[in-house]
Amino acid sequence: MKLKLYVDRMSQPSRALIIFCKVNRIDYEEIRVDIAKRQHRSPDFQEINPMKQVPAIVDGRFKLFESHAILIYLACAFPGVSDHWYPADLSKRAKIHSVLDWHHSNLRRGAAAFVLNTVLAPALGLPLNPQAAAEAEKILTQSLSTMETVWLKGSGKFLLGSNQPSIADLSLACEIMQLELLDEKDRSRIFGPHKKVQQWIDDTKNATRPHFDQVHEIIFKFKTRLQKQQSRDGETDPSVKALQSKMVNGIKYEEITVDLTKHQQKSPAYIAVAVVLQTKLAPLIGQPLNPAAAAKAEKLLISALSKVESIWLDGNNGGFLLGNDQPSIADLSLVCEIMELEVLDDEHRNRILGPYKKVQKWIDNTRNATSPYFHEVHQLLFQIKESMQNNQSEDASDSKKDLYSKM
Repeated sequence: MKLKLYVDRMSQPSRALIIFCKVNRIDYEEIRVDIAKRQHRSPDFQEINPMKQVPAIVDGRFKLFESHAILIYLACAFPGVSDHWYPADLSKRAKIHSVLDWHHSNLRRGAAAFVLNTVLAPALGLPLNPQAAAEAEKILTQSLSTMETVWLKGSGKFLLGSNQPSIADLSLACEIMQLELLDEKDRSRIFGPHKKVQQWIDDTKNATRPHFDQVHEIIFKFKTRLQKQQSRDGETDPSVKALQSKMVNGIKYEEITVDLTKHQQKSPAYIAVAVVLQTKLAPLIGQPLNPAAAAKAEKLLISALSKVESIWLDGNNGGFLLGNDQPSIADLSLVCEIMELEVLDDEHRNRILGPYKKVQKWIDNTRNATSPYFHEVHQLLFQIKESMQNNQSEDASDSKKDLYSKM
């Protein structure tokens, strides 16, 4: 049965999958999921990807979403894929994973938010957010600098000093190509200082031609139509609006919401940590409490826990993520993240975790499967919580003494 790709070419990761299949001559059927028409939210598509995002694939009875996971699967499952895309050497694979993980929380967040707040927002009837654009540009610029000094360090033309491209090159290059939508002034200001990145993009294009250029034609057509639209003094072309909507809806909005918080470089890497920081830890590291940030982070956290319960633990007879009978590295990583909530007082913790019985059971299962090490390593959290409770008691006692002395 032919591989099915559920994609929208205005989506950066969708383009990466299409190019990968074309370059490696993987036979596939491209099924367009028109985000402008909200097809990604249709019941039929939710059966394929309950996260309601593109891309996704169906290979026989097997369904998979998240672009990096799909690229890894394609590289391993289909014969004839050159080893350089996802090497058999485990150390090389691990380094590719490090780039892919970094990509999601750095380059993608900066590029997506900057494009939205400099190009797409006005045409979509949304107010400009100069602060969001400025913060996104900082993340984007820092990401490009990191690419030059870390990922493109070495004698090879591609990421990690390689002489041939990997799935990481393809994923990141497609992300950066979204910036072609910017006007020349913004594009030159951002790309000008980063000569290595410019050369690397050219090298990646050349290594995947003619497919790279063909798949990205939609970006340049969109830019041309957008420029015509802007020259009409505000007159709106419905077809341009549709393309813009596809761009915006192809972005993971939860990540962009995190991007808009102040002092991004000092913010925690994960949602759960954000809740803890704004409710408990901020005073300990010399920062003021931020109730608004805490409320926003709690909404994101609750949404994430709901997805863990309804998707990753759905129909779970095995006790662990994805219905497994034993824990994986995913179980360990996510549970350690959630354990950060132990620093909260019992009222906050119970309000957040209380409704999620599957999540609580899964945490217990993971704890039991990794005992005694899990408990030993997390003792620090309980010590911190006890210390904070003692400090709060002392502060309350001192406040009473001050009050009595003034009476």
